[in-house]
Amino acid sequence: MKRNAFFQLVQKQDGVYLKSYPALEGGAPLSVDDILYYLEQKKIMDVSVDDITSFVQKASETVNAEKRIMIGKILPENEFPVVTIDPERKFAKIRLYPPSSGGKRLSLKELLERIGQNGVQYGILKENAALLLKAHLYCTDVLIAKAKPPVQGRDAKITYHFDVDKTCRPAMDESGNVDFHHLDMIEHVREGQHLATLAPADTGISGIDVMGEEFKPKKVVQRILKHGRNIHLSEDGLEMYSDVSGNVTMVDETVFVSNQYEVPADVGASTGDIDYDGSVVVKGNVLTGYAIKATGDIIVNGVVEGAKLATAGKIVLKRGIQGKGQASLEAGGDVISNFIESASVECGGRVITDAIMHSHVTAEDDIIARGKRGMITGGALKTKTRIEAKTIGSTMGTTTVLEVGIDPKLVERYHLLEKDAEQLALERESLVQNVLLLKKRLDTQGKLDEEKLASMKRAGLRIKEIDAALKDNEAERAGLSEEIKKKDSGRIVAENIVYPGVKMTISSVSTNINSEVQHSAFVRDGADIRIRAI
Repeated sequence: MKRNAFFQLVQKQDGVYLKSYPALEGGAPLSVDDILYYLEQKKIMDVSVDDITSFVQKASETVNAEKRIMIGKILPENEFPVVTIDPERKFAKIRLYPPSSGGKRLSLKELLERIGQNGVQYGILKENAALLLKAHLYCTDVLIAKAKPPVQGRDAKITYHFDVDKTCRPAMDESGNVDFHHLDMIEHVREGQHLATLAPADTGISGIDVMGEEFKPKKVVQRILKHGRNIHLSEDGLEMYSDVSGNVTMVDETVFVSNQYEVPADVGASTGDIDYDGSVVVKGNVLTGYAIKATGDIIVNGVVEGAKLATAGKIVLKRGIQGKGQASLEAGGDVISNFIESASVECGGRVITDAIMHSHVTAEDDIIARGKRGMITGGALKTKTRIEAKTIGSTMGTTTVLEVGIDPKLVERYHLLEKDAEQLALERESLVQNVLLLKKRLDTQGKLDEEKLASMKRAGLRIKEIDAALKDNEAERAGLSEEIKKKDSGRIVAENIVYPGVKMTISSVSTNINSEVQHSAFVRDGADIRIRAI
């Protein structure tokens, strides 16, 4: 049986000695700290650390080593148990120290009482306690109690019975033309169709810790079926069904079903602006000055002029956008357009087009210009993944700015935090000046009216709030800054040529193109941007 080495206090005529007993079956040797701890608990203080160290060294070399540690006599010490409970109360251990010469051994009943007095009330292993006493397992940690562990529960789970990740994939013919006319982009549903099933969370079963208190399982994630109009749930809230035939989309785990809204001609004076909870299909053009807002997808068969389109879903422009510097597209999903000219585009997915000219485009995913032209010229494009085109820039040296590998949302959030910090700092300075003015008045006049005292108190509390907000702001900005810096992904691909006048930034590393580069991919390599042939 494994047992650590242990020591015993022995009273002799000429003083108090420490006596060693060897370890068994690979047990641990004597520890200076263990002896010091025991002597401290027994309030035996007039002992030299050097003597203890010398004794431990001697014990490692000699069986049953002895060393006098003090002159005089001590009262006999009985067997001494030390109980430790782990911080999470999952188990408890006991460490038994031997009696000194003349001391008494504990009975099993006495040992169990001592364990209870140390707070251990549940899961006591009496067999281990008996073995501890019988085998004299001194200076050896023995498991003396185990908690009843809780039964861990299960997070709620939602199973959706439709394609929640439906994407547009425009086909390209042999001539390099992209077909924007036949796009399977709408997820159709029928009236009464089963949309989702919720498996509710199981909270689990509590256990009991070694101190006899409830041992709760870890918290589980609770979920509900979230939905918009034209949808109903079963009585128990576990099943979701469509009330109409139409188009189903999901935004932030909320399911929407709506009939498709169709505009037979242009969006203009005859229609006014359109705001629709669902998908919108425009057979004609979207004229300058008008807007479309939707929760589903927006499809325009004609040309978008200087208009504003915004949706949580996808935008498909079969003939493109000629924005005249006034147009904007905001999409939670992909933006697919024949061409993009003089427009602003913000996209939560990919941008796929034949040409991008003098536009500002920000996308979460790839920006791809493919087709006969496959051109990007002028403006600024940003994405955290990839920009790909046949031709980038122009023979005229048109300034074209490309950024990849940096999440535009992170940068936007960083700048917003900077503005907030400036505003908070200005507010704080104003409050401090007011407080100082009131304190000066208090010092000179000896008192302030109740309103001014209350104002000074409110200002002091607000200053503390601002200080906390500034601290949180600084911490978040530091985290964002590190996250922005460590990004090392992203690439820019030009199948044919990149002209001078193009500025590239890949994960915070920038370069200017000063001469033509053909058939190349641009990637970050440390602090440089490398050009690789394709």
